[in-house]
Amino acid sequence: MPPSNCNELGKRAPTPIREKEVTLCMKCQEPFNSITKRRHHCKACGHVVCGKCSEFRARLLYDNNRANRVCIDCYTTLVGVPPSPASLTSSAYRRRSILEKQASVAAENSVMCSFLHHMEKGAGRGWQKAWFVIPENEPLVLYIYGAPQDVKAQRSVPLIGFEVSLPESCDRMERRFAFKISQSHLTLYFSADGEELQRRWTEVLSRAGRGEELQAHGSIIETLEEEGEETATSGENT
Repeated sequence: MPPSNCNELGKRAPTPIREKEVTLCMKCQEPFNSITKRRHHCKACGHVVCGKCSEFRARLLYDNNRANRVCIDCYTTLVGVPPSPASLTSSAYRRRSILEKQASVAAENSVMCSFLHHMEKGAGRGWQKAWFVIPENEPLVLYIYGAPQDVKAQRSVPLIGFEVSLPESCDRMERRFAFKISQSHLTLYFSADGEELQRRWTEVLSRAGRGEELQAHGSIIETLEEEGEETATSGENT
């Protein structure tokens, strides 16, 4: 993870965030692509940012005081002054929206979070994998992220009023462990990686749809892994 103390910034090499965990620039929040918006690492904090947001240079002690590519925040901290207004893009500092809730922070304080495949009925798009979070401070809203480290959600879905059910034969689901939520003319399909994950999501979404209070579970992936380890340990002891 990036250095947690500003006094450590530039004095030791950061542990870079893996590129595959991020689909949006962690500064301007624009989506990456392979042609015009490529991924770069800030050499000071390890965040994954685009070229525009990492076009600054600052000397880093851990690299023999050589100038390195850094993000705007690290540049300001290390150099002591912000870059000139001409070097800032308008997208980097636009007004925050409701979707600008960092995935990793939301997941740490969540009722439920995990990867799921999803598809919207009638949208003309196939199954897509995404990171889903129901934050503890917004337990009746489902946030959809492209990856666990994204700084902005792709979409938010208020859950009150949605009904949860398993797909019917007419839905023609080709994926296992599928379920759906429906309200009025909107139907969203989901597919989990296992039966237990499917059960927990349908339970949480059903309660949220009824407006019931939810308790925090955190990352369901970690919980399932811990339960698997406990089962394996108990099997060894018998």
